[in-house]
Amino acid sequence: MNLEILGNTDPFLHAHVWPRFEWEPAELVGRPVWLYPLERWRDEQFRLGAQHDVLREAIGSELDQLRSIA
Repeated sequence: MNLEILGNTDPFLHAHVWPRFEWEPAELVGRPVWLYPLERWRDEQFRLGAQHDVLREAIGSELDQLRSIA
C-alpha cells in the first residue's frame, strides 16, 4: 500500500493508541474516546500518570514487536 495516499504529503503512517478499560461505561466502549465528557478529561483521577507506566510499556513493547515482523 502506498502510504502517501493515506497522508497525502506525509509518507509515514501516524496513529494514536487509546487503551480501553473494563471500568468504562458500556455505552462508550467501542466509540471514540473523545466522546467522553470534558470533566472526565480534566479529572485528576483519570489523568495519565505513573500508575500507567506498566500499561504504557506493554503497549510500546507490543507495537515494537509488530513493527519488527511487518
